Amino acid sequence: MRFIILGGGCYGSFYTQQLLRARAAGAVVFDEIVVVDHNERPPAMADQDVEHGVTHVRAEWDDFFDHSLRDLPTSSPDEFVPSPFNPHLGLAWLQRRLNRELPDIQTTLEPFRDLPGIPFQEQRDHGTLLLSHADWICPVHCIEPEICPKTRSLRDWDMDVTAHRFASRLAEAGQAIDQIHMFHCHHRVYGVGAYPVAGIAAAGRDVLEAVQSNPNQRFLIGTISRCHGAMHLLVTRAGTDSVSPRPRGHSIPSPVLIP
Repeated sequence: MRFIILGGGCYGSFYTQQLLRARAAGAVVFDEIVVVDHNERPPAMADQDVEHGVTHVRAEWDDFFDHSLRDLPTSSPDEFVPSPFNPHLGLAWLQRRLNRELPDIQTTLEPFRDLPGIPFQEQRDHGTLLLSHADWICPVHCIEPEICPKTRSLRDWDMDVTAHRFASRLAEAGQAIDQIHMFHCHHRVYGVGAYPVAGIAAAGRDVLEAVQSNPNQRFLIGTISRCHGAMHLLVTRAGTDSVSPRPRGHSIPSPVLIP
């Protein structure tokens, strides 16, 4: 099992150290840490070497996703570790795969006609919907336990449940959702959240099969923790888009909010 850290800067350095400390303490088991960063020697690798099971892959995130997810089995135990400011890489990969394998299909990001009605909800101009069940500043590195450390009461919310309820609201607003794909970024060790790589690969297969069956589809795609998230509406239609450029991950500036 590998933890794949997306970025080797200050966040990646912290995640690497936390994972190594947790493994030394017996709190987590893994075979390798992979740091994906386009720099020749990112800060996360300053004190690491292969003896610690840390490997640097020099690559752009989009290129790494394309390569690593191409033939990934759904049984893969690997997990992505994002930083709070990664773009929505899973969504961008889905779009690229559709554009590559179904070139006659147009993909667009559609604005939301309704909002889920939770404490924080902000729709950005580029289609990103930022969400949080908190209307307060959360503790640093909160692990989102059952008892909220801020309210001191039971955490009676979960963003995955919110997403499915939100899909029903969108249908009532005229945006029926054909599939929901939430990439769950949950606490693994203190200060480190991660989501399964296989979940993105499975979403890619499901989306591709759906569009091959019927080109007119609407997908609710999100990267979420239990309290926070970023969501998009990915819409497919028959006919290529001859005007808009093909999206790359860095053109979808959606922060990933993790515990």
